[in-house]
Amino acid sequence: MSSNSEKKERSQAEFIVIIALIGVMMAIAVNFFIKNETQFARASFATMAQSFHTKVNAVHALWMMDRQPNIVYLASLNEVKKQAIPVNKAGWIDVKQKQLACEKIWRLVMEVPMDAIKFSVSAIEVRNAYNKHQTEQDITNKNQCRYVLLDGSYFQYNRAKGKVSKVMTLN
Repeated sequence: MSSNSEKKERSQAEFIVIIALIGVMMAIAVNFFIKNETQFARASFATMAQSFHTKVNAVHALWMMDRQPNIVYLASLNEVKKQAIPVNKAGWIDVKQKQLACEKIWRLVMEVPMDAIKFSVSAIEVRNAYNKHQTEQDITNKNQCRYVLLDGSYFQYNRAKGKVSKVMTLN
């Protein structure tokens, strides 16, 4: 009988040790994730910036091949219907609307609303100061969209020149 109770005690002790080990492993995993969450978000954001850059250049290439239309129709592997993407006179993705233009450009390029991704991205329209001697074209060339993470990492899209910057961090 004593051997049976010893087996039960040993079994309970093994169970407690296993539960403790699982708890320690979970704590280590959570700690690792919390420490590296910012790096994961930045890596994902850098990938998104690269995708943004690729699509901007693909649309521009189609614009050049299609005799420079006002709207470029982009085919997708997942969709039967082509996506209509408005472009400016230079063939870069742009929209006519004044309000929330950068957010609209994000939706056109990334094909997903900003609030649908797992981390918060904000769209800011950056307008450089101008003086009365500048032409409207000079002013338009300075309009840029800045897409920003909560930690300050961002990339910019120059709507007039089609340039997408690398991901930068405010320090």
